[in-house]
Order: sequence, then C-alpha cells, then structure tokens
Amino acid sequence: MKRTIISISSRLPINSIAENDSSSLASSISVRLPGSKYIANRLLPLCALASTESLLSNVVDNDDINAATEGLNALGYQLEFESSEMKISPRVKNEKVDGDISDKNISFNTHHSGTFSRFVTAISALEHVPVEINCSEKMSTRPMKELFDSLKELGVEVDSKNDRLPAIVKGPFKTNQCKLDASRSSQYLSALLIIAPLLDNGLTIELVGKQVSNAYVDMTINLMNKMGVEVVRTGNQLKIVPGQKYQGIEYTVPCDPVSSSYFMGFAAISGQKVKIEAFDHQSLQGEAQFYKVLEKMGVRFEKDDSSLTIISDGELSGIEIDMGEMPDVVQTLAVVASHAKGKTLIKNIAHLAFKESDRIKDTATELQKAGIKVEAGDDYLLIEGGRPIATEIETYDDHRMAMSMALLGTKTDGIVIKDANVVNKSFPSYWDLLAQVGLQSKAEGDTSDD
Repeated sequence: MKRTIISISSRLPINSIAENDSSSLASSISVRLPGSKYIANRLLPLCALASTESLLSNVVDNDDINAATEGLNALGYQLEFESSEMKISPRVKNEKVDGDISDKNISFNTHHSGTFSRFVTAISALEHVPVEINCSEKMSTRPMKELFDSLKELGVEVDSKNDRLPAIVKGPFKTNQCKLDASRSSQYLSALLIIAPLLDNGLTIELVGKQVSNAYVDMTINLMNKMGVEVVRTGNQLKIVPGQKYQGIEYTVPCDPVSSSYFMGFAAISGQKVKIEAFDHQSLQGEAQFYKVLEKMGVRFEKDDSSLTIISDGELSGIEIDMGEMPDVVQTLAVVASHAKGKTLIKNIAHLAFKESDRIKDTATELQKAGIKVEAGDDYLLIEGGRPIATEIETYDDHRMAMSMALLGTKTDGIVIKDANVVNKSFPSYWDLLAQVGLQSKAEGDTSDD
C-alpha cells in the first residue's frame, strides 16, 4: 500500500493583507461539497431493508460507502452505485433457507468504517446462518462490547475475541427487549434501531448510562420516519412496534456539514470570505451549527436558502465551549483555536478517545509538535493560541486528523501531512477542493506500507 506525504502551502497573499483592509473581503471564494456520508451511511442499510426500490443521488464515492455497498451486497442485498447515484432494490429471498441467502457461512470486510461495522453487525443478526465480519487492523481496536452485549441479550450468538471485530454473528433474535449502554458511541443505538422493524415482535431498548451524540440518533430516527417507520421515545426507553416496514424513497443527499467545517476553519484563520454552496440549513446533525461556534470567536456569516458564507478578518478570540453534540468538528476547532488570542477550552468530548484515533490525546500531540500550548484531559482540550511552526503531522490512520491539521498550513509554511490519502475514507476530493479555496498540497513522495 502506498501512503502519500504532502506539504501544504497557501497561495493567498495573507501576510500582505492589512489588518483592517476591508477590500480583502470584497469577493468570496465558493466551494460545493459532496453529499453527507453520515446520511448516506444510514440510508444504504435502511433502503436495503426496504420493501420497495430506492434511488439516492449525490452519494459521496468514498471508502466507507464502498465498504457498505460491498458488505450489504455480500449479504444478498442489491445495491448498484454509479456516478454518485445509488439504486437499491428489494432483496431476493432464497426459499431454501427461509429467506436467508445461503446455507453456508457469509463473510465480508468492513475495512476502516466504524459506522458500517456497527450497523452491519446488527443487520447480520437477522440471518439464520453464521456471518463472519472482518475489518482493518485499525477497526479491530475500536470498541464493540456494548452492541455485542445487547445482541446477546436479544438471543443472538456473537463469537469474538476481546469483544471487538472480527466476529462471527448468528441469529435469529429470540427476544424483543434489551438494555444498551451508548455512552461510548451512538452508533450502537442507531444499529439496533435500523433493524428493529424487521423483528417479528418489534423492539424495546432501555438506555443505561449517558448517551452521546444525540443528534446522530435523531438523524437515524428522522430517516426512519421518512421511510415509514415510527420510533416512540419515552424517557430512556425507545420502542418500535411490530408490523412496520420501510418504504423505498428517492432522495438527494445534502452537503456534509463536517466537510464544510474545514473550509469554514480556513476562512476563519485566513481572513478570507468563503461561500459554502448547497449548505443544508435544516440538518439535524450537530456539526451543522459549527459556524455559530466560530461566530463566538469573532467570525461573521451570511446565509440564504441555499448557501452559507463565512466572513473573517483573521482576528479570533478564545472561547469555552461544550462540543458534546459536535464531536466530528472538534479537531477543526482545535486548529482554529491554535490561531486565536487567548485560551480555548473544548469540553464534554470524552467519547472522542474511541474514534479512528484518540482524538483528544493525538490532536494535542500534533498541535504541540507545531509549537502550540495544549493541555489534554479525559474530557477536554485546553488550547492557547499562538503561531504554529513547521512540522510533520502524523495522521494515525484518521481521515479527520489529516483534513483538520492541513489548516495549520494556512499561515505557516512547512506543514507536512503524512499518509495524506487517508482522506479517501470520507472525502477523496478534499485536497483538490482545498486548493480551490487557497491551500495547495504538493506530493513530497510515497512510502510503502506492506
């Protein structure tokens, strides 16, 4: 495998812009971003389980979506992906095994995708034959225990070492009530919700512990509602009554709010005016409100029905902010905070330790290498703004580490991103679009990783 190393350089005359020169903000740089992987990651399994055909457009072509397509097809679902359109047809049943696709073991690989790994584990339990779920080395370090425990409580057999993937899952479901601890990942809850309408007796889930990333669960429930399934929530209990079916839909996937955060961050740091086209103002995703966080730091914005424009003079102030509902833009905020005056306290982020990397400790480490003072705790980052210095950035197999840390190159020459192609997990066109707004990447060479 080839791992690309790139250096970042700004082609904007940032250092020559006078601090109060309003002419620098006269015109905006526009960018149109790909569809949300968060919505697509949910729609693929939902539509696969539907009773009628679905057609999705503006689906991002990335590693996670490709893993989901291949995995669901391996389970016998029918997904066809071409030119950002996904056609999903109802599954053809094999009468020999009462609706299952085979009387033999089913096997596939989820690669790096944490979301699909959690979702497909629950979907695999719908089978009456063993399903072997393999994954990348990185994914094999990520937690699955809470989901495994709930599935076992529902009567599903799970054979796994250390409560992680790889695993062999075998249904059927034998009961319709379980407890779930979703304090480390909301994906466990979404996984159970997604398969609930396929269970003969419905499903009742009792949440224990503190739930994180509520907005992502709301997104799952909202898409389920669009497809004809109701989820009833009473306190810590969620219930899906039996007899409901998913109905296929035609749907255009809106712009990804997390992808937009990098271009907002660039605007905030650089003192440029950047327009995000096709911005989804109705998004339930917490990260869609990231521009309001930047507003607290001194950035202005303009919006209309179809876009959002970020306006900055490059003068930013540190803030104290709870980012519990915006977990995937914490790294973007950390880089912006490294350019702000004063200190920024980012709190309620303990669950970030269990993402593709330890996004608390590893983010602090890389910013410290760039000369920024950072204190990292179990549940917070405290960042004192300054002027980043040239350094090489480790990405830890984390796409968001690569994309966020690239913004250090906005005002600093000599920022080098190692393993830059890790962005293919979610945003393959990132480096091209970043160059479009003013940050160019130049390949420094490839390293082999066998």
